[in-house]
Formats: sequence, C-alpha cells, structure tokens
Amino acid sequence: MNNQTISLSLPKGDMLPILAERLEQVQFPIDGYQSDNRTYRPKVNQLPVRAKIMAEKDVALQVAAGNYDIGFCGRDWIQEYTVRFQASSLQILFSMPTVSHSVFVCSGEGGNIQTVEDINTINSFVEIVSEYPNLSEDFAIQNRLKRFKIFTAWGSAEAYPPEHAHIVILKAQDEKDIARKKLIGLKKLFDAKLCLVVNEKAYRSKDLTPVLNYLFELEAN
Repeated sequence: MNNQTISLSLPKGDMLPILAERLEQVQFPIDGYQSDNRTYRPKVNQLPVRAKIMAEKDVALQVAAGNYDIGFCGRDWIQEYTVRFQASSLQILFSMPTVSHSVFVCSGEGGNIQTVEDINTINSFVEIVSEYPNLSEDFAIQNRLKRFKIFTAWGSAEAYPPEHAHIVILKAQDEKDIARKKLIGLKKLFDAKLCLVVNEKAYRSKDLTPVLNYLFELEAN
C-alpha cells in the first residue's frame, strides 16, 4: 500500500446515521456509507483514501495499533482502551458537539442498591456486568471495592440486576432511558461523544490533510 494512502475506519451501529449525515453536510466525497449499505468498504472519491466500516470498539483498537490512520468512535470505546493502555498511540483530535449517549453506573429496580455508597456495604463479591470490562475495573478500583467480579456481556447488560448482578455499567441516552430499562442510575461517568481519533505516529509521519481538511469542519458544525 502506498505510504501516502490514508486509511479511514468508520463506525457501524448507532453512530453510523449520525456520522453519515454530518459527512454529507461537509461534502465529504464518500459513497456507500449509509444505514442500508451493503458493503463494509465504502468508496471515497477524488482522495487517496481506503475506508472500512467496523464496530466502534474495533475502530479504537485498529487506530491504536496503526492499522488505520484515522477513525471515528465514541469516547466510551476510547476510554475503554486507554484506561488500560495509557501509553497508547490513540489520540483524540476533537469530539463532535452532538451527545446521543452517556455511560452510567446503574443498579436494578427492586434491589438494595440506591446509591454508589451502598455498593461498599456489600459483604460478598460485588458483581459487575458490562461490555466495558476495563472501565468496570477502573470504577471498582477508584471506588475502593475490596472484592469484585466483572462479567462481560455484549448487549442486554440491563437484564442482569438485581438477581444476577449488583451493578451494570452501560451506555444509555439519559435518565429516562435508564428508567425504561428498569434500572436506577447511580452515577454518570461521562458523555460518550463521537470523536475523531488518529494514530499519533501516522499523524506525525504522513500527510493526512486531504482528509482532515474536510473532517475538521465537523468540529465547528
């Protein structure tokens, strides 16, 4: 692959329609990046770019590893990666203004946990279910939980408490969304804004301006 070819990773899932609309607004010349797309390799016209659509968590991993120069993913997956690999080459250039989700610590309705402080009164192992195991471990350490177990669940983490887990760490739209999931919101950890990330080494060694000249417009709009 030519060293001047810019590799771009784009998220599928909930973030796809949001990002696709914004890319259209700034006239980024991409074909095949929409909700009903049938390819994972959209075409970028007039620019030296190869693009691929992948899961958000994979965007963070692939850009950090240097397999892709530029990518878009939520801050949740960025922090899930960087909380464990703090010396990572994954760098945030900017986050987009729109916030569609946040990451919350929650307990189940009908359980005995009503506040974060209640978690420390549990005498047995605190059972945490989440698709973010690294964030879960960081939360446990920051809150000085002496004994805890983390179980990874890919989706539907809200189904576990209170019978099969004490708390869950998950992404939700807001407090109303949490209530719809039959959960109690204990703490909001951070907003999971969509971010533009780069591999730091590629940012220093390659000319990424043909793509970044378009993408930096997303920060202002």
